[in-house]
Amino acid sequence: MNLQGQLERPVTCDVCVPCQGFWFEMFKSLQLAPASTLKLMKFIGENTSSSRIPAADVLRCPVCQETLLLTHDWQRNTPFTYWRCDKEHGHFIGFFDFLREKDYIRPLTPQQIAKLRENIQILNCHNCGAPIDLAKGAMCEHCHSPLSMLDMQQPQQMLAQLNLAAAAKPHFTPDLSSIEHYHAEPHEDWWGDVVSIGLIAVALKMVGRWMSRIGH
Repeated sequence: MNLQGQLERPVTCDVCVPCQGFWFEMFKSLQLAPASTLKLMKFIGENTSSSRIPAADVLRCPVCQETLLLTHDWQRNTPFTYWRCDKEHGHFIGFFDFLREKDYIRPLTPQQIAKLRENIQILNCHNCGAPIDLAKGAMCEHCHSPLSMLDMQQPQQMLAQLNLAAAAKPHFTPDLSSIEHYHAEPHEDWWGDVVSIGLIAVALKMVGRWMSRIGH
């Protein structure tokens, strides 16, 4: 994928849809322009699947063929992982870990967890796909990831800024109240989507619809 970087410098990343991950040259993911980050968010929403191919036990750099090193990092209070080349050729990062790196994923609040328990018994972990029994807790027993949700305010703000910058386009500000509305008065289809594809994927599809409405 050819993307726009900061100061209009081009950024190229390789994408593998079956294993749901990106390969960036070293530090290139940090140079993405806001519009490109939103483009990748939309892409993730359109291509997230529960049939993800598990990563191989050994991942190799496509440039030098050296074994990639599993790396644990933090963005604010959010942990994420990726596999990096020790020779700094680049790194491989999964779709959701890319969103964590961009600080777009937040753990659910106690109130949101309580609302989930009223409507759903079992929810698949967004990180590893294992089932989470909400009656037992709000964390995956397999990979220990907490139940999380896309931080909807950040894409809303980015969309509004991009729209203001495009003087030739009519002004449009996405209505973020919809996600809170779903938490307060959820409808049957929304809960069904949460069970089938997960909270984060549902929110990503909403972002994709917003972007389509304003031509991004």
